[in-house]
Amino acid sequence: MINYKLKIENRMVIRMAGISVLLLTVMTITSCSKYLDTQPTSFIPVNNYFQTADQMNSALTGVYELLGSGNLYGENLWAFLNSSTDESFYTRSGSTTLTGPVLYNYTPADGMIGGLWSDLYTGINRANLLLDNINKPLMDSASRSVVQGEALFLRAYYYFLLVSNWGDVPMPLHATTSPDSIYFPKTKSRAVYTQIINDMTLADSLVKTITQWGYSGRVSKTVVEGILARVCLFRAGYPFTDSSAYFYSQSLNWSNKVVNSGIHSLNPSYSQIFINHCQNIYDIKESMWEVEFTGNGIGTNTQAYGWVGSANGIACDDNSIGYSYGFLNTTATLFNAYSGSNKLVSPDKRRDWNIAPFSYKTYKNKVTGLIDSTTTAAWPIYDVYNRNCGKWRRSYEVAAPKSKNFTAINFPLLRYADVLLMKAEAINEVNQGPTPEAYDAINQVRRRAYGFRVDLINKATDLSAGLGYTDFQQAVYNERLLELCFEGLRRNDLIRWGTFLPTMQVVAYQILSSAPSGFLYAANASSNVQPKHQLFPIPRYEMALNPAMNGQQNPGW
Repeated sequence: MINYKLKIENRMVIRMAGISVLLLTVMTITSCSKYLDTQPTSFIPVNNYFQTADQMNSALTGVYELLGSGNLYGENLWAFLNSSTDESFYTRSGSTTLTGPVLYNYTPADGMIGGLWSDLYTGINRANLLLDNINKPLMDSASRSVVQGEALFLRAYYYFLLVSNWGDVPMPLHATTSPDSIYFPKTKSRAVYTQIINDMTLADSLVKTITQWGYSGRVSKTVVEGILARVCLFRAGYPFTDSSAYFYSQSLNWSNKVVNSGIHSLNPSYSQIFINHCQNIYDIKESMWEVEFTGNGIGTNTQAYGWVGSANGIACDDNSIGYSYGFLNTTATLFNAYSGSNKLVSPDKRRDWNIAPFSYKTYKNKVTGLIDSTTTAAWPIYDVYNRNCGKWRRSYEVAAPKSKNFTAINFPLLRYADVLLMKAEAINEVNQGPTPEAYDAINQVRRRAYGFRVDLINKATDLSAGLGYTDFQQAVYNERLLELCFEGLRRNDLIRWGTFLPTMQVVAYQILSSAPSGFLYAANASSNVQPKHQLFPIPRYEMALNPAMNGQQNPGW
């Protein structure tokens, strides 16, 4: 007879604690490398670990590693779990019968939901294990503080992804090292946010500045402050109704710290931001924090790789350009939101970068079946729904030879433009109306979008003076759509604003009334949205294996 209790306990240790995974992927960081080295070395028993600074840094690499997981920013978090909003819909062969998160047609047993939950807790336990042993090795105190700060922040960031997607969640703050310490009840989301803010605030005093690092793959002081601005906006929004003004003011405080640091500024070229991601070029002024992918799975180039530009690029069969599945297409809502969208050329330069204005056409040799040539064809202005996400274009990718599936294209987690828009939003909420400082923050983003200098007043691009609270709020909501589309932020933005359900109803109506018949299935996602979809369900296996949760599933699931 199979010992199911033993199987469950072993699974829980591996799933929540992540210890086996951590120690099987011990990694090293060298002082001369800007990348977190992701090559496995050896198995080391946990009791003999955390003896040296190198081992501590290796453990920190293990905490970072989860950011690039296929369940997080390697693919699923932006390609499947956040793709169907007012900015995009998921398209592929068989989409008319597709089920899962892309159509809001899934159950607590869904593998993507469970995979995200599991990987987040693996990252948390790796951070907990490191923090539990932070004082163990002999190492320079300043270096120890930096490691501690990064681990604290990453643990808090993983909890932020949990609480913003699931609400009340278990919150272990020490490593789970045996089957006797793996069961945790839900912690109220207010308390989780308090822990997140406290940990990130402490991390802010410990980590290095981004100029000390010189690249965007590590947690830095202004990154912590920018993410704290985001966390506080979430804490101020839905579903909370208490002390919202306080958290808006805290968000403003943190965004001001980033702005006042003088370190960051907008890249004059919007498209160059994403070309840099494709070419492993770091622009620490604009692109503040990125998930680094350093390989593509070919030959010896097997370090961390993702699907950026492959899953969410311009559909292409020619791998000399860069194969892409083109899974994400634009909605008419996004396309029409750009100024001048009814013209062949939009004055907002973001439109034809974010939304590909062309398609690839390959021509194959009739004898060999190999591709002879590939050309581009511009989409007619009326053909909106066929257009792919164009933000990360594999034609700029520098890794060679190119992989059909995997890329070394980095994914942005925080950009300076986002900080400016958060600042404008927070000012409007705190003052119940915009101030000149709020106008300046959003107008910098708008001026860059139209190709003008960001530091000069421009009547052609700047928002009209005298907007009231509601009109300015809507302007910020719209600008976040135009600027940050396809970066995995929109669904959670709509939820925290309390506009997710009505927005998706409008999207469904628009698709059904304007989309070609071949794309009417895209309305299924919007039509399927219910109040329960504002939170993910607790994974079924977690409900079955964790008795401390007392069967408390999220509402509606």
